[in-house]
Amino acid sequence: MGQAIRGAQQTPIVVVEQGRTVLRVGGVIQSVGVDDTYQADIWDAMLPRRQPANALILGLGGGTIATLLTQRYGPLPITGVERDPAVVWLARHDFGLEALEHLRIVTDDAFDYARICRETFDAICVDLYTAGKMAHGVLGGGFLRDVARLLTSEGEATINLWRSPYLDDQLRRIGRELLVRDVVPVDDNVVVHCGRGPTAR
Repeated sequence: MGQAIRGAQQTPIVVVEQGRTVLRVGGVIQSVGVDDTYQADIWDAMLPRRQPANALILGLGGGTIATLLTQRYGPLPITGVERDPAVVWLARHDFGLEALEHLRIVTDDAFDYARICRETFDAICVDLYTAGKMAHGVLGGGFLRDVARLLTSEGEATINLWRSPYLDDQLRRIGRELLVRDVVPVDDNVVVHCGRGPTAR
């Protein structure tokens, strides 16, 4: 949940809560450390269900998804995009991402990166939140088309949504650009698992 909302001024902090390392922005948990104290949470639902050849994380945050991907599938090539340089520094130094040699961290706006990227990925995790608010544009047609274009034909994209009265409309918007395969509720979140869909190019 690490992508900064454009124009937002939120200072990221790292704290230890009940023995676990936590990244908070605006008082809201964005990432947690993956160690002996880790318990399954929303980030596990964001993982692809089969071994990917490579992965893209839009909204790297403290790197919870990157670490879980590595634990489950080994050191596959991962690109993590995070807009906030302060979050990137904390991810490297407080969440151990410096040790993940297979992880390439890009300090950039996720929307800009998706628009210009020409690589394709077997797994794409879209986790664009700051302080509990989804970044504006996540459900826009242009961004979702970019996600579809970056996804391999057999790949899987996961999108983290907040459970709300607008969920049905949000799923319809996603379904216009991606093939919705499954919707997984996790507490107050909903993770949408998607394929590329027949119209992506």
